[in-house]
Amino acid sequence: MKKYEIEPNKRQNKPKQGKESLSESHKQFELAKTQFLNKVSHELRTPLSVIKMQIEAIEDGMYENNNKAFQQLRGKLEQFEKLMDKMTKSK
Repeated sequence: MKKYEIEPNKRQNKPKQGKESLSESHKQFELAKTQFLNKVSHELRTPLSVIKMQIEAIEDGMYENNNKAFQQLRGKLEQFEKLMDKMTKSK
């Protein structure tokens, strides 16, 4: 395995000074935030889509309809979708 040595007087990732560093840091933060929200949104929307398709199958008569459970499931799904929409609009 190859070893790398860093000279003590040569710092890597030396911090910038002033407004430029704040602006760059803010851009990096916003990019990380957007990437995180997109990943979370994707990971949560996938199972939501499956649940939504099952509800639609019940509505279309493909499965037996347990009305009380169905209505509760539909309500929770709609709440979850609103939460996801709010979260992704905050970009």
